[in-house]
Amino acid sequence: MTIVLNTIEEKSVLEQISNLIKDDEKEIVNASDKKIAHCMGCNQCWLKTPGVCAIRDDYESILKKIVKADNLWLVCDTRFGFLDYKGKRMMDRIMPMLNMTIGFRDGWMRHELRYHALNIGLLYQGAADQAMLEDWCKRTAANIGGHSLGAIPLTETTETIPTTLNSKHSTLNTQPTHLVILNGSPRVQKFSNTNKIIHSFAKGLEEVGVTWELHNLSNRKEWDAAREAFINNERTLIALPLYVECVPSLMLEFLETQLAEPKQPKEISFLLHGGMDEGNEFRLCERFLQGLPEQLGCSYGGTLIHGGSFRIRTAPADQVEKMVTPYVEMGRLFAQKGNFLTPEAAKFIGMEQYPWLVRKMVSLLFLKKVNGEFEQFAKNWGCTRPLNDQPYK
Repeated sequence: MTIVLNTIEEKSVLEQISNLIKDDEKEIVNASDKKIAHCMGCNQCWLKTPGVCAIRDDYESILKKIVKADNLWLVCDTRFGFLDYKGKRMMDRIMPMLNMTIGFRDGWMRHELRYHALNIGLLYQGAADQAMLEDWCKRTAANIGGHSLGAIPLTETTETIPTTLNSKHSTLNTQPTHLVILNGSPRVQKFSNTNKIIHSFAKGLEEVGVTWELHNLSNRKEWDAAREAFINNERTLIALPLYVECVPSLMLEFLETQLAEPKQPKEISFLLHGGMDEGNEFRLCERFLQGLPEQLGCSYGGTLIHGGSFRIRTAPADQVEKMVTPYVEMGRLFAQKGNFLTPEAAKFIGMEQYPWLVRKMVSLLFLKKVNGEFEQFAKNWGCTRPLNDQPYK
C-alpha cells in the first residue's frame, strides 16, 4: 500500500500525483486542511508512551495509515532549495515509527525500527537543489529501513539550484564583540539539549570578553525579538539539533516567515549537533546550512558539528557536564576567530564512520550501556510499556 501526504493546496496537483504515482492501492491524504503541529522533540513517543505522539492532533490518524503502508510519498513546495516547512513538518512527526534504542544497521549507527521498513519518495514544486533532495530521500528512507523512491519535480520547468555553490564565506574580518544566538530546537528551553550546549559554548565566549544574547524559537513569543536581533547585529549563531536528516521544521517556519534581509553586512554561523556519533550523518544538513546564508543576504561563517547528544537528556548530571564541556573551548575559539572556518572546528565532528572492529566493540559495550540508560530513564519517567511497543499494529 502507498500513502501520499499532500501539503499543497492547489487542486491541480492531485492530477499530477495520479499521473506520477501509478500504484492502484494508493491513498492520498490532503494534509493542508488538517491540524498538524511541529514535532516538539519531547521524546515521549520514545520514552514515556512508546509509539504514541504526545501531540493530540490530526497526525495520529495519518500515522496509523503509515504503519500499514509500504511506501510513503511526500508532496510539498520548496524553500531555500529544500522542502518547505509544511512538508518537513509532516516528516518530522514520523518519529514514533522508530525506537529510542540504538543499534548498527547496514554499517551505520541508527535507531531501531518499531514496525517494518518504509520506502520514501518526494514530489516537489518550486526551485530546489535536486541532488540534495535525492540525498535527503535516500538518507530518510535508510534510517527507517527502506529505500528511496526518488525526488521528482511535479513539472518539467522546475528550476534546479545547486545551493552550496552559492555560498559566500566569511566576509567579517573583525573579532566579534557581541553574538546573537538563536536556539533552533523545537524542544522547550528547560529540557533542551541544545540549550545546555549553547550555555557551555557561551562560557568560552565570555572568557574572551564577547557578550551574547539568546532567543529560543521553541517559544513563539520570542520570534519578534529574535528577528530584530538578527536584523540589527552583524553576527548570528543558529544552534540546532539534526532532525530527520536536516533542520527542524519549526526552524524552517521561522526562516520562511520571520527573517528579512539584515540592515548591514552580516554573517551567520551554525552549531549542529545530533544523537549519533558518526560525522557522515550530518553531511546533508551541513550542505543545506552552507547555502542558506546566501539566500538570506548574508555570508557564511561555517558550521560546528558534533554528535552523541542523545544522552544529554538521559545521562547522570556528571556525565552530561563532561559531554558539554568541550563546547567551552569551541566558544573561546569562535570568540577569537569570529567563525568556524578553522581546522579545530573541522576536527570537532570526530570520526566520519566507525570502522568494522570499532562497531563490534561499541555494540557489545557502549550501546548496551546507553540503551540501558534509556530503559531506566523511561521507567523513572513513568513508562509502563516496553520501548519497542507497537500500539498501532
